[in-house]
Amino acid sequence: MKSTTKFCFLLLLAILLLSGPRDGSAESAKMTVGQTGINPGTSLYFIAQKENLYAKHGLDVSIVNTSTAAAVQAMLGGTMHLSTGSGAAAFVTATLEGSPPFVLVGSWINVFPYKVMVSNDIKKPEDLKGKTGHIGAPFGTIPDTALRFALTKLGIDPEKEVKLVQLPRPDPANIVAQMEKGDVQFGPLAPPLDRIAEKKGFRPLISLPELGIPWQQNGEWVQRSYLKTNRDNILRFLRVIADAMKIYFEQKEKTIGYLMEFLGSNREDTEYAYQAFLKWADRVPRPRMEGIRTTLDAIKKNTPKAASADPASFLDTSLVDQLVKEGYFK
Repeated sequence: MKSTTKFCFLLLLAILLLSGPRDGSAESAKMTVGQTGINPGTSLYFIAQKENLYAKHGLDVSIVNTSTAAAVQAMLGGTMHLSTGSGAAAFVTATLEGSPPFVLVGSWINVFPYKVMVSNDIKKPEDLKGKTGHIGAPFGTIPDTALRFALTKLGIDPEKEVKLVQLPRPDPANIVAQMEKGDVQFGPLAPPLDRIAEKKGFRPLISLPELGIPWQQNGEWVQRSYLKTNRDNILRFLRVIADAMKIYFEQKEKTIGYLMEFLGSNREDTEYAYQAFLKWADRVPRPRMEGIRTTLDAIKKNTPKAASADPASFLDTSLVDQLVKEGYFK
């Protein structure tokens, strides 16, 4: 009888050891993740860090602050696995120019979240001609694309009628600083920096979200090859994103506290930014074909293959669909 009891105990112990934690791995999966930009749309990784969500889902994540262009190079070089809070242009362009393909697996902000802020002597679009604009990021990144879209909508040729300057790394606050110095006269700013610029005497010339342009702004990009061999890691990461989104949508005070730290802004400006992105965010971060189609249209002048590219080839909605079945999104 004793031997039977001992055998049952050992068998139960073996089953428990082999089954491991709920995530399916006794050891956390390591990932290096690029994070691009600083605004509420890129804050989900920060909320996840504060809430210890990576460990909850069996991940050991190293976050690298970067630009989308640099993230593309790092992912191609094998030193980065995923880019979060990111937009499409750099990944789509690289794929069309012959790199191993990238794919979008989640996206919760799908509009341009910018206002074009201008010095007070600019009263109408025509006044921009001959002026200098600062994009506060490298050329080819989303602020650059957003500004060029806005200028075109205003009837201004961004290549010929204005001068645009860049920074090697994203720093949108530098736009406000350079406008105060008088070195530049306009630039694209996301909340809360648009509000901060207004309090310093600058004014909005155009608000891009009001134009209704579909645009893939903040989401998760991976190489298709990495997704194929590490699907479980990506699925875990999207569960982290889903949990962070739930906090953003349902726990206002906690989220504003996190955003004040992340953005380095006061309570009033932070709540303004929080509410703006709350209005723009998708409750289910399923990648949208329309946003990629707009990206292809935006880059086709410099990347001719974009004119005939299929936007669906850059999307994988199956992971978000799985999370919907698991009850992460209602």
